[in-house]
Amino acid sequence: MSLSERHSSSERSGAVVAVGHAGAVLLLEAASGHPVWERVLSELPAGQPCDGQPVAVRIVSGTVIAASMGHVFAFAIEDGSLLWQVNRRGRGAGETSLATERN
Repeated sequence: MSLSERHSSSERSGAVVAVGHAGAVLLLEAASGHPVWERVLSELPAGQPCDGQPVAVRIVSGTVIAASMGHVFAFAIEDGSLLWQVNRRGRGAGETSLATERN
């Protein structure tokens, strides 16, 4: 996590917004815009191709899912820790999209 200021889940207002931009994922408090955490994808294992690239993001059941350049990452919403990663880079190049199912 590269932000110097982080808030614990008990300190934040509740609602959050996940933003993907230029190879990074940023979680913001929806009410204030204050950053909660940030992850630079190129700093993760095999994430170098994501450096500076568009990032698609979704929040699914308390997990932030991010996709870029054939890689998919799952982060804990509380602290941005990496939960899992799938690399599909060998399947082509370009933007990676995400879709989720609603119950």
